[in-house]
Amino acid sequence: MAEKLKNAPIYFAIAQVRHNAILTVRDYLPAVQEGMRKAGYADFAPGFAISFNIPAAVPGEAHQTKPPTPVQMERFVFSNLGKTQAFIVDVNAISFQTTEYETYPEFSGEFFRGLEIVHKIIGLDFSERVGLRYLDAVSPLTNGEELWSYLVPGVAGIGRHLPKGLNNVAHSLSETVIVTSEGNVTAKTIMRNGSLGFPLDLQPLGLNVADRFMHVNGPHAILDTDAAWQTREEFDIAALQHRLGKLHEIAEGVFDATVTERAKAAWR
Repeated sequence: MAEKLKNAPIYFAIAQVRHNAILTVRDYLPAVQEGMRKAGYADFAPGFAISFNIPAAVPGEAHQTKPPTPVQMERFVFSNLGKTQAFIVDVNAISFQTTEYETYPEFSGEFFRGLEIVHKIIGLDFSERVGLRYLDAVSPLTNGEELWSYLVPGVAGIGRHLPKGLNNVAHSLSETVIVTSEGNVTAKTIMRNGSLGFPLDLQPLGLNVADRFMHVNGPHAILDTDAAWQTREEFDIAALQHRLGKLHEIAEGVFDATVTERAKAAWR
């Protein structure tokens, strides 16, 4: 994922920093919107995100189950005119997502450009989580090739080994959690038969998926790599750049361990 691939498999990428809550974020909105507009993100859309507070268990009341309480939070989306990149500003997080990923330096450079715009206006105090997530679409590029030739056996599931009549697998999932001193990664390989989609917990907020992925309709795999570093630190752009770079290195290692040399040759 470090080199620029002619047929790069990444169809969605997102980077995020969670920071101290700014309950007055709307007061800063005119200045943030103007900064984003000048940076090329003139398409503005306010909205809301729904989260759920799960009540803590109370001693002696184990028999009483209290339902999670939905909480509505404001969020503001700033997109480019092509609907391929967007910043999302929440009360306690800033995210950047794209459907036209090229290389990590370009992706991270754009993310930190937007983060700097918001930080200069609001003056964030601390960060408590930095993360990135990649979605790769793995689908044979040549007629007659099998999906299995693009993935290492450890993540491909049992579908290829099933007898005829049972090998039409609709869904298969492999998940690995990796813990390192630089952050943790959850790597999923989702085998599907149908059109390309998104995990339920991750939506592109109106961005357009690149045309080359629209043809995916049949056996394919989604590589869902979610990497994060979580600790509370004074807000420091340089430190966050270092943290995100390390997470990318881990994610890149996971990607290289998941796909075959045949797949890499097809994407170059």
